[in-house]
Amino acid sequence: MNPAREPTEATPPCAVRERVEATIPCAVCGGREAEVVADTDRHGRPLRSLLCTGCGLVRVDPRPADAELGRFYAEDYRREYKGEHRPKPKHCHRQTLGAIERAEALLPRWRPGLRVLDVGAGAGFFPYVLKRRGIAIDGIEPNRGYAGFAREVLGLDRVQVGFLHELRPTEPYDLITIHHVFEHLPDPRAAMAQLRALLAADGRVLMEVPNIEATYHAPNRVFHVGHLHWFNPATLAALARQCGFEVESLRLVPRTAHIAVELRRSEAAADPAATMAGLAGNAARVAALLRRHTVARHYLGATPYRRLLRKAWQYGREQWQVRATTDGRAICDALCDAWLRG
Repeated sequence: MNPAREPTEATPPCAVRERVEATIPCAVCGGREAEVVADTDRHGRPLRSLLCTGCGLVRVDPRPADAELGRFYAEDYRREYKGEHRPKPKHCHRQTLGAIERAEALLPRWRPGLRVLDVGAGAGFFPYVLKRRGIAIDGIEPNRGYAGFAREVLGLDRVQVGFLHELRPTEPYDLITIHHVFEHLPDPRAAMAQLRALLAADGRVLMEVPNIEATYHAPNRVFHVGHLHWFNPATLAALARQCGFEVESLRLVPRTAHIAVELRRSEAAADPAATMAGLAGNAARVAALLRRHTVARHYLGATPYRRLLRKAWQYGREQWQVRATTDGRAICDALCDAWLRG
């Protein structure tokens, strides 16, 4: 392993440094010409991230082997991110609130008989919140500890343990939600094709992913081993169109600038030339933004301090709310009860 380097203004953590040939082709344009934008992760560990000079997609390269990725997500991912193989009480509180927010966005679409799939269901809070509203959906989650929590603690027998490519439903889905999961998948093009194959003729995909153009995080806190691809609106929309989708809507989430997109299954073939024309100048745009977003500029702005205050309030509220119990289901039920009363 290479020794971690302290970020400096001369060598910012997110900055175009040198031209290289990628070991794997770009998922959007197929090119291999790229520029190094980071060679360590947020913890200072070796991790090379490349910017495709053809379209602007950022990706980890070289990518871990499929077997290694499978083990990581099945066994180690949640421990790496959350410090536990099952959600802590504070995570039960936080993720239930997030699930309620997602549920409120889905409810206007709901109709009896609608078949819904949640890809990357985690510990099952989103399916459970919907279940409390009388809506049953399917879920799939690769991490054994979190999927076990969903099944054993929350009683969600419709959450399967496994990966997207392993799913074999008996009927197509009308709606698929995939929330901060797509960026973790090693082959975005194959994943898009799988999502499309799972959809009914007029089905929709609701997806949210991080945005490489966002400046919410400090530049030395961006890249990490779990995120294999970083999109911006242009690259995500182009990939979706190439894979048989129409982009119904695309917006940036307030504050974080995450990309929230609704995709509709389409039977019309995309025009490859038009799709690539829409990416003209995108790589230069992303590279310029990464150069501008330095550590000094980030911490001289107001964003990190607003974020610190929000998190302090959030963490204090979580500790207060979970002080009486460590029972994850009880925490989830208390929040759901308050939501349903409201």
